[in-house]
Amino acid sequence: MLRGLYTAASGMNYQLNRQDAIANNLANINTVGYKKDDFIGAAFQEELFLALDRRAVTPIGSVSLGVEVDQVYTQLTPGNYIATENPLDLAIVAEGYFVVETATAQYLTRNGHFTRSADGYLVTSEGDRVLGENGPLRIDGQVEISGDGSVRVDNQVVDRMLVVLPAAQNSLIKEGDSRFLLTGGWTRVQTPLVNQGEVENSNVNPIEEMTKMIAVTRAYESNQKAIAVMDEVMNKIANELGRV
Repeated sequence: MLRGLYTAASGMNYQLNRQDAIANNLANINTVGYKKDDFIGAAFQEELFLALDRRAVTPIGSVSLGVEVDQVYTQLTPGNYIATENPLDLAIVAEGYFVVETATAQYLTRNGHFTRSADGYLVTSEGDRVLGENGPLRIDGQVEISGDGSVRVDNQVVDRMLVVLPAAQNSLIKEGDSRFLLTGGWTRVQTPLVNQGEVENSNVNPIEEMTKMIAVTRAYESNQKAIAVMDEVMNKIANELGRV
């Protein structure tokens, strides 16, 4: 009976974690470059149950005693593209990521909502410098970015956007809303497709997330009811059968 309590409790805990992920996805539905998350569950190690009688021990079968969070999965499919007419807004139409540089590391992102810093560099909304193939992009003047990522300042080609692909998708560690720390290597996209004056919106489908939320709520309530039933049975065992 106690095992049943632990199994139902683990199910409730797993659904709470999924609910947190869904709520975060819905909160970032309009965050440029955001990629939605979901939890992947894994069953506890199965245990073999046996039937005992006077003559033999017969295996009945195996059953798991609960579920736990195995990993957080980030869906990397592209979102919808939104025209902004801002010349510093960029969207990668095909595969690839922009590379941005902080004081401590380099990150990959699909968030192309950029701006110009006080010292003339192309930066993110957090102030991190965006990299071209020759280093941080300096854009003092009128900027035009071609579809192949070439950067023109006052009609002069100064660099090309650095668009890369990670060697392995599982080498990306999500930090914040729309950027990834790369723990492995990357390769340069030789023929990128970059649209100027557009940004890529999040890939969150609100209807799908609301449907998931309803399913999570029902699963949580089912486990809650199972705990209530087992608690009632244990109460009867302790207070009624104990009198006999």
